[in-house]
Amino acid sequence: MPQPTITTVRIEENPHEAGLSPAQKKFNQLIEKIEAQKTLLAAWQEAIPQFQQEITQKLLPLRHTFREHHAEMVAMLDGLYTHEKFSTMQYEKISYLISSLCEELIHHGWDDLKPLYDYHSGQDTDQTDFDDEAMLKSFLEQNSGVDLGDDECDFSDAAVEKKHSDEESRGKRKKSARQLRKEANEKEEETTISKMIQAVYRQLVAALHPDREPDPAERERKTELMKKVTVAYGKKDLAQLLELQFSIAQIDQHAVRHIADDRLKYYNTMLQRQLEDFWQEVQHVEQHVREMLGLSWHDPLSPKRLFTFLNEDTRSLRSQINRIQQDLMLFHDVRQFKLWLKGYRIPQSELDRFF
Repeated sequence: MPQPTITTVRIEENPHEAGLSPAQKKFNQLIEKIEAQKTLLAAWQEAIPQFQQEITQKLLPLRHTFREHHAEMVAMLDGLYTHEKFSTMQYEKISYLISSLCEELIHHGWDDLKPLYDYHSGQDTDQTDFDDEAMLKSFLEQNSGVDLGDDECDFSDAAVEKKHSDEESRGKRKKSARQLRKEANEKEEETTISKMIQAVYRQLVAALHPDREPDPAERERKTELMKKVTVAYGKKDLAQLLELQFSIAQIDQHAVRHIADDRLKYYNTMLQRQLEDFWQEVQHVEQHVREMLGLSWHDPLSPKRLFTFLNEDTRSLRSQINRIQQDLMLFHDVRQFKLWLKGYRIPQSELDRFF
């Protein structure tokens, strides 16, 4: 059965009446922005599962192949290191290459390479239990020039609980008359908003309750609409509730246009909160995607660009696989390997551009 069509609510201008008031214009703007955020969120919710599926089908097999070639390169380099003669500098370069490749592979679960990494890097992978709190304290002291006491850098559960307890104690101090009036006004506004949402919900339930509908097809349609009403009411989604009213002709343009100013003020307050909630939800999704892709906050991002990134990564990975395959063939010839090694420089930064 096709889903019921929901019409977007908007206050239209009437040429025979005065123009829209500022509150009415704001209502339209908020509805428009909410719809834009809803559309964007729906696009993300559709794109992310497709993106994850394509990663599983396309990118992960290529990454596995690439790491297998890395492991093959490690074995070849270790064999050359063990059985061939090189200069001291060349040995250092080979050790660096082996330890760099092993470190990446160990990070992805190739634990059998730990002894080889330990040998060529001069480090012990089993002795990396650093004191994070001490490191953080040292970092803060070095960068701030301030000697921090033990209390300032105590991140234990007890310390955090004590801090929260102190904050709560400060919060229980006697409030001023101005603060009390503000809280009372906010509470009254919340009560009014809650009653308005409830009133719209009850009107929809009265009109759409499927048990009161004798026609099977109409009962099914109302059942689908009631599901939307229930979800919207649970989320306090005023925009959706009004759209549902509009779609079943429970309200029309005349009714929307003549919503009382005091009621419209509360509607706008609710819609502003909805807009902020949707915006936060979109930001949360996009932040998750940025972390997944390793993007910074200023990199342009959209649901469509997800697949652009995927295609770029796929092409890049295939190119790297081709290059490492060529290097594996080249390094079978020791003379060619020494010639390549002569031109290789150990990177100064932590980012190795070996392949």
